[in-house]
Amino acid sequence: MERVAITGATGFVGRYIVDELLKRKYKVFALVRNVDKLKGLFSDKVVGVKVDFYKKDSIKKALEEIKPDAIIHLIGILTEDRRKNITFYRVHYLLSKTLYEVCEDHGVNRVIHMSSLGTHKEAPSEYHKTKYMAEEFLKASGLKYTIFRPSLILGPEQRLFFDMWKITKLLPVIALPGGGSYLFQPVDVRDVACAFVNSLERQESEGKVYELCGSETVSFKELLEDIFSKWNRKVLLIPAPKPLMYFAGKIAEKLLSPPPFSSDQMLMMWRDNVCGLDQDVETEGINKLCDREPIPYRESLSWSLENFRYNL
Repeated sequence: MERVAITGATGFVGRYIVDELLKRKYKVFALVRNVDKLKGLFSDKVVGVKVDFYKKDSIKKALEEIKPDAIIHLIGILTEDRRKNITFYRVHYLLSKTLYEVCEDHGVNRVIHMSSLGTHKEAPSEYHKTKYMAEEFLKASGLKYTIFRPSLILGPEQRLFFDMWKITKLLPVIALPGGGSYLFQPVDVRDVACAFVNSLERQESEGKVYELCGSETVSFKELLEDIFSKWNRKVLLIPAPKPLMYFAGKIAEKLLSPPPFSSDQMLMMWRDNVCGLDQDVETEGINKLCDREPIPYRESLSWSLENFRYNL
């Protein structure tokens, strides 16, 4: 397997997966809306092909040109912008469905799919519901798939860092939904890239769903305290009921684009964002696919925040 097509190559996680693919001497093709942005990141190391992801003919033309052995699909959003018709249904489900239907028709039968921890048929958020719909469509297709569900991904480009930096610079107060007791099992973006690329090379990963987590569990409050401590920034953390935060999110969505948080993100906290809660999935994905322990939380957070400053 030599030729790999990737969506979301210019995004947070995509950049690291592309770097890993290039290190392993893959020929990388990026399906993108903005070829110039891709070129700014990777110069001529990656071949950019402009695509309208909602038009089958556009995807078909790209795949016929590239003839990839596999496709890595990363595109996703954290908040909707209904004014621009950017919705979870369109981005997570419809876009994925259209892409995979074209893959089926054109012999691209190896797919690596980015989902999210918390994805479940009973999840209340539209974010997780549409992620689940995409997973189910892929599983029912004739494609050879591997699905990944990461917890919170740590890296210098993590949006949470930028949001917290901007908000607390203006007003050093943060409201904590449910007191900030919600748990994460943060995973390093370099570990995520390792798992994605290794899955291309391991036949045993076909037809499986992997959870990707670090080895340490932290609450949202602990995570924010660790971030602000690294920045030497004093921030008042105020507990707030989740229902109140849900309605505050509704208001933020109407006033700001993108909002600092949304009502759907409150629903995403339907259960802790940790590995091992679901049956019929592979837990400890980093250990199984990278043949080592995940990068420790403290090491990952330090690296992320030290390099985050260069992105300000």
